[in-house]
Amino acid sequence: MEFIITSFERLLHIYEHIFWLKELLTLLKSTLFFLLVVWSLRQNKKIEILFFLSACIGIACVYFGDNEYWSDNDILKFIAPSSLYICFKTEAHERNRALFAFLGPYAIVSYEFYRGVEFTLISLVLYTLVVTGIIIVKRSLSLSLSVSAIVACCFNYIGIVAPPSTSELFFNPAITALATMGVGWYFKNPLYAHFQKIFWFTLVCFAYFGSWLFHLLKLLVSAFYHPEIH
Repeated sequence: MEFIITSFERLLHIYEHIFWLKELLTLLKSTLFFLLVVWSLRQNKKIEILFFLSACIGIACVYFGDNEYWSDNDILKFIAPSSLYICFKTEAHERNRALFAFLGPYAIVSYEFYRGVEFTLISLVLYTLVVTGIIIVKRSLSLSLSVSAIVACCFNYIGIVAPPSTSELFFNPAITALATMGVGWYFKNPLYAHFQKIFWFTLVCFAYFGSWLFHLLKLLVSAFYHPEIH
C-alpha cells in the first residue's frame, strides 16, 4: 500500500511542474466527472447520486488542495461546469433540489469553519457582503457578471497567496450559490435563478481560461523582476 501511495505521489509531482500536462490531465478528469453528473441527472435516484458525487469531489478537493496538487482553478473545473449544466438542464421545480444535492456536501466538506472563530466571523461577513451585492445587482447583466468575476478573482487570488483551503473559507462559490438559492426561495424571485446561470458561466470561463491567464501573468511578472533568468 505504501508503495502505491509513493508511486502515486511521484506521478503527481512529475506532472505538477509540467503546466500543460497538468492542465490536460485535470481537464480529462473534470470531463469524466461532468459526464458522471450528466448521467446521474438521467437516473431515478438522481438526488442521492448527486449527494454522493458532491461528497467525493469535496473530499478530493480538500485532500489534493491541501497537498497543493490542485489549484483553485482545478477545483472550479469540477464544480462549475456541472453546476452550470444543472442550472440549464433541470426543470424549475427540481433545480434547487439538484443544485443543493450537488453543492451541499461539497460546501460542508470544504468549509473549514473549525480553523478559528475569527476566520469564521470574517467569512460570514464576506458572504453577507457578497449576497447583499447579489441582491442589489441581480437585475443587471453587466453588474451580475462583475460580481461573479470578483468572486472568481478573489477565490483564485486568495488560493495563490494564502494557505490551502482559505479560498473555500472566504469565497467558496458553492456557499455563495447556496446562499443565493436561499434568498431566491425566500423572496420567490426568478431573477436569482437567472443570476445563478450568469455566476456559473463566469466561473466556467475562469476555470478553463483562468489557469492559463494566471500562469502567463506569473511568467511575465517573473521575467520583469528577474530578467537575468530569461
